[in-house]
Amino acid sequence: MTYLRADGPGGGWTRAAGPALHAGTAVVLYASAGSWSAPDGPGLRVLLGREYERYRAAGHRPAAPARFAASRRLVKHAAAAVLDVPADELELARGPAGRPYLRGCDRLGLSLSHTGDLLVLALSLHGPIGADAERLGRSGCRVLLAQRACTTQELSDLRALPAPERGDAVLRLWTLKEAYTKALGVGTGLPFRTFGFRVEGTTAVLHDNTGEPVRTGEWTFATHRLGTGHVVSTAYALPPGA
Repeated sequence: MTYLRADGPGGGWTRAAGPALHAGTAVVLYASAGSWSAPDGPGLRVLLGREYERYRAAGHRPAAPARFAASRRLVKHAAAAVLDVPADELELARGPAGRPYLRGCDRLGLSLSHTGDLLVLALSLHGPIGADAERLGRSGCRVLLAQRACTTQELSDLRALPAPERGDAVLRLWTLKEAYTKALGVGTGLPFRTFGFRVEGTTAVLHDNTGEPVRTGEWTFATHRLGTGHVVSTAYALPPGA
């Protein structure tokens, strides 16, 4: 897995992403939404294409249109850098369960996540990929989140941790589950308490709801702490023969 900061079009990330993907690894790009902001106008309308009306309809929430436009600019400029095509020729669409894809570019798997001002885009040339991000240490009721999302074994593992570490551990599990269901393209169709993870450093092992490991030779799972104070977790298909 390669992690690249991608604050705005151009820069070193555009030259690094393509070779990493073609070498068989997945790539995670992360950026501030502000670095991808753009004023409404003809250029943005062309870039968004069919999604322009969705962008305009997002105006009932003050920050939503800007974040929507920023996320689409990131996706299209990143895909353009990898595929060597103009960004405004790419069209983003969604499958039945909401998984995004680029029309006519099925070989490039992608997954988009955002939290606060952070945008995360995961890319793979070897099949589906899912990603999710959360700010570590953010306030909220971790106990209720864990009870809603974790298996019995995961709850036991959490209780075994020192109390100050449990909140961030819950977020790692939550983001891993979000990433896996995104990669599968099932949306909310797979209840989080029917499967679990055991985190081992920056990787994770999939378990069933009884805590037994599940053979997933075609999938790999990763969880990574960014310098921004966020955790990003991914689930992605391995290239054939890996």
